[in-house]
Formats: sequence, C-alpha cells, structure tokens
Amino acid sequence: MATGESFRSLAFAFRISQSYITRIIQLVLKSLSSRLTGKLLKSPSPEDLIRIAGEYWDRWNFPNCVGAINEKHIRIFCPGKSGSLFFNYKDYFSIVLLAIVDANCKFIYVDIGSYGKEGDSGIFGKSSLNQLIKQKEYFPPEKKLPNSEISLPFVHVGDEAFRLETHMMRPFTRGEARNDNKKIIFNYRLSRARRTTENSFGLLSQVFRVFYTPISLKSETTD
Repeated sequence: MATGESFRSLAFAFRISQSYITRIIQLVLKSLSSRLTGKLLKSPSPEDLIRIAGEYWDRWNFPNCVGAINEKHIRIFCPGKSGSLFFNYKDYFSIVLLAIVDANCKFIYVDIGSYGKEGDSGIFGKSSLNQLIKQKEYFPPEKKLPNSEISLPFVHVGDEAFRLETHMMRPFTRGEARNDNKKIIFNYRLSRARRTTENSFGLLSQVFRVFYTPISLKSETTD
C-alpha cells in the first residue's frame, strides 16, 4: 500500500510467491481495519461536532460547519462482467471513496466501494451517515452565528455535485453569483472550507502510493 508496487513486483523483491503475498496483504488489511477503525474513525459526538465547527470558523471563516464532504475516484481495472458500473465521468474505471474531514484535514467519516458511475449526492444519500441525519440523530441543535442573534443549523459543505439541503451547503452557480458581491464572498468562504478535503486526499496519496496507479484486485478486496 505504501509503495503502490504490484503483487508480482513484491513477490519478486521479497522472494515470496504471489499467492502468499496476496494472503499476507489481505490478513494485514483485515487486522488493521478491525483494530484501528474504532480508534481512528470514531463517530463524532455532538460535543466533537461543536468543537469542529469552532475550528472551521477560526481557520477558514465558515460558521456552523462540522465537516467538508468530497469524493475521490480510486482507479481500478475493470472487474469482469461489470459492464459500465465502474466507468466514471472522467473516462476510467473506479470505485468511490466518499469522505468527510474536519478543519485540520482529519477524516471523520468514510464511505468506500460505490460504483464509479454513481454521483456524489446519490452515494451520500444511501450512506449510513445520511440515515442518521434523516433520523435527526447526528447534528447538535442549531446555534447562533458568530457576532449575531441569528440561529442556523450545523452543516456540511460540498461542491455543486451535492444537493442543497438543510444540513448541506453548496456554492451558488456562476449565474447566481454574477454581479452579487455577497454571493461571491459566500462562494469564496465555502471554497476555502471545502479545500480541506482536497488537502486530505493529497496527503493520503502521498503516504499510500497505491492511489497513483490502477488497483488490479477484485473489487471487494480493493474496498
């Protein structure tokens, strides 16, 4: 994972059979997932979300934001008999990593394994997190904006691919923002806050070089 080398290359380098390399990596990944997911990706409490919102305001000047949401397409080789399920709008085969990060570029929620052809809004709509949001079990009660008596809900910020909802902010379109200074400023602030996701994905790829090359594995193993 760290180097992005193929199993064949690793087998040659370490003088171990390719089938044994496959088994080792699968066991290591399962162990990492079972031992670390609960520690590194704990579901944030209402207090955690309020703290994250404070950090977004302090660092990125966007109020009541409890996370930025975005997707990363993970390149894969086309799985057999999958048709166009994994073929994305960027003209390659992929699975989708949907993530929410905090103001410090730390992942606080991930959804992995959706088909490459699916859109961001659709993936988020069927996610476990969105089910909690619909049941009103995730966000803290609305809070007053800084230096204001106006109370607004806590939100995630995303790009134009996401649907505007009570707890999801997206930028105004170019047509809407044209010649409207307030909307231009809003888009600028939202873009700064949302940039944390791009920074997080960049750091992830720097550490795990496997994201720079198509992954030649079964889709369930890639997940």
